[in-house]
Amino acid sequence: MNKLNISLIIPPGGYYAERWKKGSLMPSLGICYIASALDKAGHKVEIIDAYVENISMKDLVSRLKKSKPDMIGTSFTTENRFQAFELIRKVKKEIPRIVTCAGGPHVSLATEDTLSHIPELDFIVRGEGEETITELAEAIVHKKDLKNIKGISYNKNGKVHHNPDRPLIPELDKVPFPAWHLVPWEKYNFKLDVPGRGEIRSANIITSRGCPFNCNFCASTKVWGRTCRMRSVDNIIKEIEILREKYKIEALWIFDDTFTVNKKRVQEFCNRMIEKKWNISWFCEVRVDTVDKDLLTLMKKSGCYSIGFGVESGSQRILDEVIGKRISLKQVHDTAKICREVGIVSNPFFIFSHPEETKEDIEKTMDMIKNWPQPSNISLSLLHVYPGTKLEEIAKQKGIIPKDFSWAVKMDKRVIVLPTAQGHVPIFTDKLTLKEVSTYIFKWRARQGYSLWKKIPEVLRSIRSLRDLLRYVTILRGYINYKMSDK
Repeated sequence: MNKLNISLIIPPGGYYAERWKKGSLMPSLGICYIASALDKAGHKVEIIDAYVENISMKDLVSRLKKSKPDMIGTSFTTENRFQAFELIRKVKKEIPRIVTCAGGPHVSLATEDTLSHIPELDFIVRGEGEETITELAEAIVHKKDLKNIKGISYNKNGKVHHNPDRPLIPELDKVPFPAWHLVPWEKYNFKLDVPGRGEIRSANIITSRGCPFNCNFCASTKVWGRTCRMRSVDNIIKEIEILREKYKIEALWIFDDTFTVNKKRVQEFCNRMIEKKWNISWFCEVRVDTVDKDLLTLMKKSGCYSIGFGVESGSQRILDEVIGKRISLKQVHDTAKICREVGIVSNPFFIFSHPEETKEDIEKTMDMIKNWPQPSNISLSLLHVYPGTKLEEIAKQKGIIPKDFSWAVKMDKRVIVLPTAQGHVPIFTDKLTLKEVSTYIFKWRARQGYSLWKKIPEVLRSIRSLRDLLRYVTILRGYINYKMSDK
């Protein structure tokens, strides 16, 4: 055996898929990058997106029994981790000889926990995976010692072993483009709704890795590093050209944590897009302290129709003392105003239920949302606790998450999760109760024409215990509280 037969799998179902049911489904960038690296190394690689292909867990395992891959790899979010764990367990039971491997942010940040509870999982590829998975595959082929492969963790003799971290890839231009040819493009329906153009065929790309900032609820820096490594504009343009010519893409969602970290690179990118005259619309995420009117005007001219940016809270106290956001509300207001002036749709992100957040703080957020200049597309969510974040440490200190909490145990009655509405991720509640936060959520939802009743059948199907029932009753009380206060 000179090369491996490898199946890379997106598990069926899960909250990650649910989030996009009403919108658009897009290929997984992580899986496609890993597939490209393995393909370049000469291995036989397939990508199975079980959700997009509508493959049940039973049928997926049957398919793998027939194709008999040497290795399966799966990447998943914290939200859909239990579907991935189920897949690994079932595949290992049916095909004991198979090598099972997992990668992505969740297992990179909960490595010990995952391997300790999922013995059927042979390897975890931590962090940036292209070089690590290629070396691991070669080691399996040639039966090499695993101790020299940086970036992997594995079980050996009943103990979890962590090899040293792998240095981050310094030159991203050397990373092969995602293996788009291995995904079923015809089954994806990813479209962006662009003003004046309607819903048009779109793709997702990433042009940099790393984030120099350090918000308490985010662990991006632990996966990608604090240094922002950037692809060259030439390299980005080449990928866009392929997506445009081969896959007829008309719009892009740029997945960078903060696309505008390097102003000069953004200017160069915009000028190249203008020169190409491709008429490609695009969306990206920025920070309000990395943009100004001149830059946003140029971005608009080059096809940028909307920008997303984290505001998180309308309380400067929460931004400064809790999140560590290092932005001012004046910068937020200025950016919103500029977006309106240049014709860019602003997409601010807000979060409810921060540590130490009071009713006074949340009322400031509600006022900001209420008075936000149009056109806009406001996003709001409850604060979730993810592995590896500073918020996880705070949650354990406050007893919101038990100190012995495991991300691999599904029904932990000691934490608040709302699987149907929010996925299997703990919700952070501190000074404000779930009922109080729910009241504010419904106030915001009402302005968008959201109907609670449409969600009821899904909620009822998700109830697994009396505790689940009581939590949804609490949310219902929040809804009643909102309706009473609205009269």
